[in-house]
Amino acid sequence: MKVLLCLAAVLCAANAGIVAGPTALVRAPSFDSAIIKSDRLGGNFAYSTAESHAYAAVSPVVQNVVSPVGVTYSASHIAAPLAAPLAAPLAAPLAAPLAAPAVAYGAPYLYG
Repeated sequence: MKVLLCLAAVLCAANAGIVAGPTALVRAPSFDSAIIKSDRLGGNFAYSTAESHAYAAVSPVVQNVVSPVGVTYSASHIAAPLAAPLAAPLAAPLAAPLAAPAVAYGAPYLYG
């Protein structure tokens, strides 16, 4: 029972991102350094170089990445039609017939 409890605790910690994987050393050439030294021994020049290779510790990032999910919406079908409310029938509207405006065609227009 204790083993199962410890295993569950480790899995929960790994899922939460608390426990990361092992750290790896990788070559990092941008951080390399070199020293070039020149000396004059007698009548000759002597050069020596000392190079240092750089390594960087890389630890993996363990985390959950939430990715967006597309959602499609659709209208739901209404099974039964809605009943219309009962109302008294409307009376016919009272409208007076419209008379055409009196326009006199051909009348002279006087500039005034």
